[in-house]
Amino acid sequence: MNHPKILIKGFSKFSREQRVEFLNQWLNENVQPELDAFLHSNAEYQQAFAGFSENYLSNFYLPMGVVPNVLVNGDWYVVPMVVEESSVVAAASRMARFWAENGGFKTEVLGTEKKGQVHFTWKGDGYYLRSIFPAIAKQMRKDTEELTRGMKSRGGGIKKIELKDYTQQLPAYYHVDVSFETADAMGANFINSCLERMAETLDAKLNAHPEKGSCEVLMSILSNYTPQSKVKCTLECPVEALEKISGNYKPKHFAERFRMAVEIANHDVSRAVTHNKGIYNGIDGVVLATGNDWRAIEAAGHAFAARNGSYRSLTEVKISKGIFRYSLTIPMAVGTVGGLTKNHPLAQFSLKMLQNPSAGRLMEIMAAMGMANNFSAITSLITTGIQSGHMKMHLPNILNQLGATERQKQLAMEYFADKKVSFSAVKKYIDGKV
Repeated sequence: MNHPKILIKGFSKFSREQRVEFLNQWLNENVQPELDAFLHSNAEYQQAFAGFSENYLSNFYLPMGVVPNVLVNGDWYVVPMVVEESSVVAAASRMARFWAENGGFKTEVLGTEKKGQVHFTWKGDGYYLRSIFPAIAKQMRKDTEELTRGMKSRGGGIKKIELKDYTQQLPAYYHVDVSFETADAMGANFINSCLERMAETLDAKLNAHPEKGSCEVLMSILSNYTPQSKVKCTLECPVEALEKISGNYKPKHFAERFRMAVEIANHDVSRAVTHNKGIYNGIDGVVLATGNDWRAIEAAGHAFAARNGSYRSLTEVKISKGIFRYSLTIPMAVGTVGGLTKNHPLAQFSLKMLQNPSAGRLMEIMAAMGMANNFSAITSLITTGIQSGHMKMHLPNILNQLGATERQKQLAMEYFADKKVSFSAVKKYIDGKV
């Protein structure tokens, strides 16, 4: 390829047509048909999609599926999931049905407060700073009243303002911790706007008397670590009820194997990461379907998993007096109003499918889906092994990758119904070598 060795300036100001033409030259071929093939036929939707990203080119599609039979706190849901891995939806569906027959998912929102910080240095007397901070905090609330008025009317607003001294870790470094309640909004823009206004107040107040010291604000930003905004999900049933999924093991033995698998994730970081990833297989699918921020949610969860100094499982299991109990506690900050949840038509449809939940109820549904996928993964691991069901779900993808005809696909699905699936085995079958 003959790539132009130039620095491109003003690329963000290019029209979509100009960006496509740039790629035509960059790749030395006409890529417009490939990109145009995924534009939406609905002009209103297409305009919305084009506004979601900088330097827009086209739409990237992911499949959207649904999980029925989801019973959360006695209420039934059909849950949308956006995920490219078919086994994730299959796993969630399997365990949603099993647990619906055994009491369902019991969930509880443990808090919904989010946090933001103003980071600054103070070169002056620490005692003076601490003594005048209550007055500064009061002024911060007053100076943000215009921003918080609407949020307060919905039950939200600024809950707490605290000064944190980190001068033992970094010379002259402090930050202001601010707790927010954002109701049904994720609230990132609201929080950041408030923090920047607070930073102006802090800067003005602390630099008003240079003889006392000098303040330099470094940055003002929300924190995606939300340990005060978290949800708990619990699964509970008699050990004997596990017989339906225990495979060749007696229910009691299955339960002990399950407990051991979770304990391993509490002591071995390599297993813990994969264990928790299985939780996010379920959570991320719903997060994407509802237009929420999966990156922030995952970052918070992984930090929470390491809160005691080592990375470990987000779940715990107890077996006592014939009762199996499995629970997940996870931080999560989501919204059901504003942002992409409002602007993306399928995010709106997903929320409608979920009966237009509050942010708290959406947290509960997401946690339930995380539990469903994690429980399914561990069940497979300690019984048949993960590949047995996982690879069967991938058989259609393998057949497509190999360019199989419709007839070959049909015959292959029948042939591998009772056989292990692998890429090499499927290739041999398609090539007529078995």
